[in-house]
Amino acid sequence: MARLPEYDRTEVLEAALHLFWRDGYESTTIEKLLEAMQLNRGSLYAAFGDKEGLFRNVMDGYGRYQSVIMRSNLTGKDEPIEAIRCFLEDFALHEGAEIRERGCLAFNTIAELSHTRPQLAEKASKQVGLLRRLFIKRLEQASKLGLIRVDKTAGELADYLVTLASGLRMHCKIKTEPAIMREIINLGLGVLAVPADKQPADKQPVDKQAYIQ
Repeated sequence: MARLPEYDRTEVLEAALHLFWRDGYESTTIEKLLEAMQLNRGSLYAAFGDKEGLFRNVMDGYGRYQSVIMRSNLTGKDEPIEAIRCFLEDFALHEGAEIRERGCLAFNTIAELSHTRPQLAEKASKQVGLLRRLFIKRLEQASKLGLIRVDKTAGELADYLVTLASGLRMHCKIKTEPAIMREIINLGLGVLAVPADKQPADKQPVDKQAYIQ
């Protein structure tokens, strides 16, 4: 058939998502997809073209979902550092264990496919790019409020936070204890604080403990 009904399309894309997320792109065979999606080969090819086309559709849906989550967490609090903390804790701790242990599909895709299928990796990179832009916006606000160091640009600190987020999801894959994950987040946010030797002489030093919960 040329087109799946919308409700069926949502269901089969979700089934494909979980398979790609769990096993990675290259290890997910057409046979595995057909079984998980409960489609025949002709229906899959008619609806999505091929495995790569299916994966693009999966990434589009995943990206839309993650965009909503990222925007909600990073704009849901007035205080910018708390908004960043909220995102990192949700990203690393607040999903079910099975989902956490898969890591992040976008980061996984970049790591797996950057050299072999750069077009697909680029699709994932655009999702990470949105996260970076949201970090920059909150960091610029934090800078104006005097909450973070000014010897680094918002872009540089955003790159650091993206790296921190990626590392947190790697820790999820190796089942790091939640208490350790929270300490990593605390240490990571402490890096944003104004260094003591960079603080104006007429101001009290910024206490890095204020970044720790």
